Amino acid sequence: MDSDGNRPSAVNLGPTQAKYSDRNPLVRFANHRFFRALAKLLSQVSVHSVLDAGCGEGLVLGRLQSPRVVGIDLDRQRIILAKSSQPDSALAVANVQRLPFARASFDLVIMLEVFEHVGNPETALMEVARVSRKYLLASVPNEPWWRIGNIIRFKYLRDLGNTPEHINHWSVRGFTRFLSQSFTVIELKRPFLWTFALAMKIQERDF
Repeated sequence: MDSDGNRPSAVNLGPTQAKYSDRNPLVRFANHRFFRALAKLLSQVSVHSVLDAGCGEGLVLGRLQSPRVVGIDLDRQRIILAKSSQPDSALAVANVQRLPFARASFDLVIMLEVFEHVGNPETALMEVARVSRKYLLASVPNEPWWRIGNIIRFKYLRDLGNTPEHINHWSVRGFTRFLSQSFTVIELKRPFLWTFALAMKIQERDF
């Protein structure tokens, strides 16, 4: 905890998200299911502006077709990598717990594999609701299946399968309940080891 009682977010332990280059057949199958679920949910919304909050190296940015796409990440090195692969995207180093955007700046905010790393996920959710005009598309590891998958691969056995960077954990029901503080979940997908939620902002709330 810092002097204000805030818990720090998890640090990145590697320069890139290693799972996307992992040659393990189980991981490759999981990644395929991940991106297929993402594409199906994106196809259900028509938006003109998108914020990819926690864009990492920009692997999702290239899949977004909206006229205005902005990507942010707390890790400066990953933003540099994203700029090299997505030179036409607007990218910046920023903290999802203190988003540098005005209220209702984006039709859709995407947060994929972010909430589990954030020191204060409730604060991050409030910030996302503030800058979203309508939608949130978020994913987190589906617990306890994520840990079980790691154990099957003989990963992080000392931590009972928990990925070291994951400091928050949700089941499908728990993640739905968490999002319902600011959004109404309109569709859930559970591709293998993740929980995906497409949600609509509760407009009458004052964020």
